[in-house]
Amino acid sequence: MPLKFNRLCLPLLLFACHLLAEIPQCFHFTWVGAYDNHSNIQTETCDSRVGDFNDIPCEEPLVVTPDDTVPDVKALWQNTTENRENFLCQMSPGRSCVKYSYIFKGGIQNITYMCANVNSSNGCYRQLHPTGMVVEACVCTSRVGLIPCNGCSRTRLGGATGWALCLLGLYQWLNKYRIV
Repeated sequence: MPLKFNRLCLPLLLFACHLLAEIPQCFHFTWVGAYDNHSNIQTETCDSRVGDFNDIPCEEPLVVTPDDTVPDVKALWQNTTENRENFLCQMSPGRSCVKYSYIFKGGIQNITYMCANVNSSNGCYRQLHPTGMVVEACVCTSRVGLIPCNGCSRTRLGGATGWALCLLGLYQWLNKYRIV
């Protein structure tokens, strides 16, 4: 009798542990924007970049891109040869994914991706400073196994477009199982 119980429980226990191990993730790094000497980035820290301005978010590692463009987080997520775990944090209860951007004259100056405790719901919030600098914080909740949501664009589908895509997906699913 105990052998039958173990045969049933062991696979269930392993499956439950697998589900618990799968935790949604957020991107976790700071892209410093245009940067003159890329070789110096290895010696920089958030403390050295932010200094006394403690309200400016910064998360290590600090990242530069070869052509000073916004990082391709989709490629980072799909690249399994890079140690992408260095650029991720795990969501935990009460925390959300955040993409915090500084924008000046329409150009993104820098971006910090992070896990954070926030007092607002999902969405993007903008603040315009007298200097013309725009600070944008986008808050979202990632899903297990999918690319972290704070790497995605903040654009949203309109109501009609969303419904059209939903109906198209439903039609394709019904057609796949030959229900229609």
